[in-house]
Amino acid sequence: MEATSMPSFSIGIKTRNKKKSKSKSKKYAPVLNLLQPDVFKIYSGHRWKIPEGIQVSNSVKSKFSMLATLQNFKEVREKITENIKNMKFNFYYSTETPWKAPQSVISHITSYYAKQENEWNKVRAIYFRIFKLRKLILPLIFNWQVRKCLKNCKNIEDPVTLEVPKNPVIIIDFIKRMSFVYDANTLKKTIENRLLLSDYMFPEPRAPVNLLTNEPFTLGQFISVVEQCKKYGYVSWLMDGYKGLNADIQLFSFHNKQKLKIEAIKTFFKRDPVYLREVVIDYFNLEADNYDLPILQKHRFINTYDTNPDRLIIHKWIGLTREYYIAKELNEPKLLMGVSDKIEDILNVIYKQFMFTFER
Repeated sequence: MEATSMPSFSIGIKTRNKKKSKSKSKKYAPVLNLLQPDVFKIYSGHRWKIPEGIQVSNSVKSKFSMLATLQNFKEVREKITENIKNMKFNFYYSTETPWKAPQSVISHITSYYAKQENEWNKVRAIYFRIFKLRKLILPLIFNWQVRKCLKNCKNIEDPVTLEVPKNPVIIIDFIKRMSFVYDANTLKKTIENRLLLSDYMFPEPRAPVNLLTNEPFTLGQFISVVEQCKKYGYVSWLMDGYKGLNADIQLFSFHNKQKLKIEAIKTFFKRDPVYLREVVIDYFNLEADNYDLPILQKHRFINTYDTNPDRLIIHKWIGLTREYYIAKELNEPKLLMGVSDKIEDILNVIYKQFMFTFER
């Protein structure tokens, strides 16, 4: 019997048990749309022109127009130096087969370089005169614009006090060619109120605005306001901080987050006790439960708060509640311990005062 080439049985692998390889999604690089060309933006600003009294060749005029959109002499000087450097070139050759240019070619190229460099130097000299004249004229134009704005003053009396300002602070609007005058004390208070604006106990600072136009101050206007107020002795950390952050209200709120929060708490607790009832009574109930104050004294204190909020014990508890929220915001253990000691003392007073009668 002939031997078979295959064994009687063999351990195979079922194809259905094979793990299917996960198909990886190929990432394709974004294809640029070659059919749609780049959008060309036309320059719409002013361009420099050669003064009529200067006579130059067309080649110099062409070179001058190439730099007509630059705004300062440093850029012009650097661009001219770069153009002169890029203009010159060398003949490249291998060391095995050197090539020496004829003298006529060298002379022609040298004269061409000298001519082009001379024209660029003329362009540099023209721009130097233009920017020097511009530097002399700009202060005169600025002073003329300031005087024009001062003549067009939109108010004589302060809009808050309705009186002629005793410490006048002048705000100039160059765009609208007008000016405004306010009292230094009025501006300081309105700016601080805007920066300390809050809802409940959450700060929501707003950028200071011109009282008559309701438009935010520019950085230059605000710096001028701060310096004029300092001249009359009106100084504020809020105004200095806002000015130091380039009059950016978002940066100001980030850098002074905790200070603004504390000021918002202080402002909130200056309101009438009727508006503070929910916060004050909730904190009172919490501490009264912690110290096991009898229910009778609790009800009598709350009833006194609703009927006679001007009592001294009520004002003391409101002040203690304010101190607690400030200490909690600062997260200072010593302040929290001090509040805890005061709570124990004032709860003992409440227990004694409201033991027998409502009024005492």
